[in-house]
Amino acid sequence: MFIGSYDYNLDSKGRLVIPSKFRGELGNDNNVYLTRGFDGCLSIFKENDFEKLILKYQTKSYEKSEVRKTLRSFLDSVIQLALDNQGRILIPSKVLEKYKIGNKVHILGAIDHFEIWDHTKRNEEESSIDDEFEINAEKIFTNEE
Repeated sequence: MFIGSYDYNLDSKGRLVIPSKFRGELGNDNNVYLTRGFDGCLSIFKENDFEKLILKYQTKSYEKSEVRKTLRSFLDSVIQLALDNQGRILIPSKVLEKYKIGNKVHILGAIDHFEIWDHTKRNEEESSIDDEFEINAEKIFTNEE
């Protein structure tokens, strides 16, 4: 399970060291899947959890326009990456540019995956979320929406 958060810097080539705790969660699997995340972040999935996510998409009706568009956008963003011997992944520069992620990043565990945020963007997001945490938690856990 991916939990916790870490601040890291990308090196000049766009390589990111995966936190050792998260590398432990990956086990012997050196391949991960980078995808577009929600709210402007990138998401990293280990292979097993990525396959579960794909299965969810496969249960949706491809005849529906919003399913096709969402699936196309999602699949267009997927990149399989391999961790190097030093526990790093190389994030392509075009991906960093597209999602406006600078060299200072915030890595956030999200249970079955982890997110990579531009540090400044995450700080802005976090301050607005903190104000609504209790209200949103109450809605989620009491099924009121």
